[in-house]
Amino acid sequence: MDNAGVAIELALSEVAAGVFELRLPIPFEDGLVNVFVFPDGREADLLDCGMNSDESVEAIQRALRQLGAHRLRRLVVTHIHPDHYGAAGTFAGDGLADLYIHRLEVPLVHPRYVELEHLVEEVLHYLLVNGVPADEAEVLSNSQRALSQVVKTAEPSVQLDGAESIEMGSRRLRVEWTPGHSPGHICLYDSADGLLFAGDHVLPELSPNIGLHPQSTPDPLHEYLEGLRRMAAHKPKLVLPAHGRPFSDIASRVDALISHHQRRMDQIVEIIGREEKSGWQVALDLWGPRDNFYEKRLALQEGLAHLQALAVEGRVSKSVTPGSVRWRHA
Repeated sequence: MDNAGVAIELALSEVAAGVFELRLPIPFEDGLVNVFVFPDGREADLLDCGMNSDESVEAIQRALRQLGAHRLRRLVVTHIHPDHYGAAGTFAGDGLADLYIHRLEVPLVHPRYVELEHLVEEVLHYLLVNGVPADEAEVLSNSQRALSQVVKTAEPSVQLDGAESIEMGSRRLRVEWTPGHSPGHICLYDSADGLLFAGDHVLPELSPNIGLHPQSTPDPLHEYLEGLRRMAAHKPKLVLPAHGRPFSDIASRVDALISHHQRRMDQIVEIIGREEKSGWQVALDLWGPRDNFYEKRLALQEGLAHLQALAVEGRVSKSVTPGSVRWRHA
């Protein structure tokens, strides 16, 4: 990676006492991801690290220098999606920061970013059995390859389960395991000041993708909704999300997200009617055709997560053979 000629405007702001938000560029979502720096004298801790791009890495390095930190001590990653984990290998590892990550994220890293061939084959099969036409499935199964170019992996120093206490700067934060968007997604909660570092779990405007796919848990939507309720029960004074701006009214935001997913499940039940359909057919009926390959995969994954939740609730039935997965009204 060559940092020569990188010119950036540093978007660094103090969002709580001793907590600095740094907004880094990404090519999707709303165009920015928020990471958080916790200075502690000549050292600092970092929550998430953006993509492994010249511009993003240089922004973090400049932020650390501006805050007087000569050493990054600890890197905590909410989940291994490239905009949160991408630069992990640049900032953590032997002689660098200690990397903290939930243990359910660890086995996802290598097949997703290092040796992709097995996962590409697994995804191809998943797409085909869920009704994606063969030519589109071939292209969609290879869409993961581009993301590996902006990720530098690192071995974790600590594998988290949830419920641990971690020092970040001068603060002590509790690890909250909030699966759904990713199996080992975590939030960090500061009970002393009522701060919730929400990652992608609770966003102020966007609804994070909750998908059923070969690397997901078996029922991600129900897990996600349960995690929303747990985070709302903390009644944080301020939510610091990974995308969008900080906000304070978590109760109404969680209510809106839960209602959104409940409406979507009701829509899917109507779409199925009395016909047997594939997940791909349901996704096309729900969202319409998509030109972007990345969006097509996300739409299928999200549709399948809702179908799985409906099957768990007994509202639809799921039939499987070696060559297909089909859904119909229960």
